[in-house]
Amino acid sequence: MITIYDIAQKSGFAAGTVSKALNNYYGVNPETRQKILDVARQMGYTPNANARALKAKHSHNLGVLFYLRDSLDLSQHFLIEILNEFKRVTEAHDYDITMLSKGKDLGAQAFVKHCRIRQLDGVLIFGDYGSDLVQELMTSEIPCAGFDYLGDLIAGVTSDNYEKTKELVLKLIQMGHERILFLTGEDNFVTEERKRGYADAFRQAGKERLACVRTCYSNPDFCNETTLKLYPALRPTAILFPDDFSAIGGMNALRQLGLSIPGDVSVASFDGSIFSQLTTPRLTCVYQDVKKIGTALAEKLIRMIEEGDDSKELITVEAEVRMTESCRSIS
Repeated sequence: MITIYDIAQKSGFAAGTVSKALNNYYGVNPETRQKILDVARQMGYTPNANARALKAKHSHNLGVLFYLRDSLDLSQHFLIEILNEFKRVTEAHDYDITMLSKGKDLGAQAFVKHCRIRQLDGVLIFGDYGSDLVQELMTSEIPCAGFDYLGDLIAGVTSDNYEKTKELVLKLIQMGHERILFLTGEDNFVTEERKRGYADAFRQAGKERLACVRTCYSNPDFCNETTLKLYPALRPTAILFPDDFSAIGGMNALRQLGLSIPGDVSVASFDGSIFSQLTTPRLTCVYQDVKKIGTALAEKLIRMIEEGDDSKELITVEAEVRMTESCRSIS
């Protein structure tokens, strides 16, 4: 089936411009519109009936919802990096972005009501997918895509957390580290995938793993306290932190204990955000490709809106293990 993206590539115009031309929206130069219509006709383009019905209601406005740990939280810099790329791609397709909130006096189904009031075409979700308010949004008629969501309610985009956690841990084991403490984030799909990768790495190496201890994502204070408590009892040679921001708290704790990194303890984390480049030493991490993640979220949501794509697929973006000076061999 010929899509607007095929026509955009053939005609040389942006997909958003193609969509507007094919649907006779205001704001497209008549000469540009005719060129696009000619290319579409030559390619045998046939509009999807469901997509046509959706397009008639377009506002070209997308919602973005940050709903983390039962709050509207914009503190996680890694997510902001993904949002920046999402914004770049959607703006290139002529969409505006509205930050979604509960709104005043909206009561039950607050997010759904807010979307309808704002006439949002779709919503990008970063959040607590088990929350009642978020569940109501995901089960509504509004197209949604979520980062790190796994389920059958909406489409999701995630990194290959299992494979890359396993790869990182195997590399640490090969460097002589057998006492690797893994401080995880809260219980969710991503945490479970990483824990599974951690366990399978030790199983493949024929070694006995040390411990997985639940902490919090993006909480350096909690990670600091947990590290201060656990290091004297467990004496790990390497610690895997849940994210770069939390790792800062853990590294400070190690220094409070009079330990050097990586002389006494090797450290690694997840995400590869700006924080991983600002630490001393620079953090070894599972680098998540924010540009590809943001692009995948944007393109999936636009397909849902403009082409009636209602598949609840999970799109996996390959991450990369980056070994830096925060880890050393002890073998």
